[in-house]
Amino acid sequence: MCDIEGEKRKIDALLERAARAAPASARADESALADFCLAAASEFYATECPDECLRRRCEDFAARVMRREALETARATPMRRGGIAQAKA
Repeated sequence: MCDIEGEKRKIDALLERAARAAPASARADESALADFCLAAASEFYATECPDECLRRRCEDFAARVMRREALETARATPMRRGGIAQAKA
């Protein structure tokens, strides 16, 4: 394990900025987003944190971003009256 655990907020902020700067194709794919974030994080933390640790952090971050965006999309999509039961009828 690396010794940058105390910098979690800084790392998350860095990854958040990288995710926003990522091309749309990377933001639509969890693996591509993780790779994009890994490239950004490696620029700052390559000497302090092993690649495996950075990769795990970036994969976890990308998964959180994808879940968050899926929830935001679901909340923004208006539910039809009657939901699934009406669609089956």
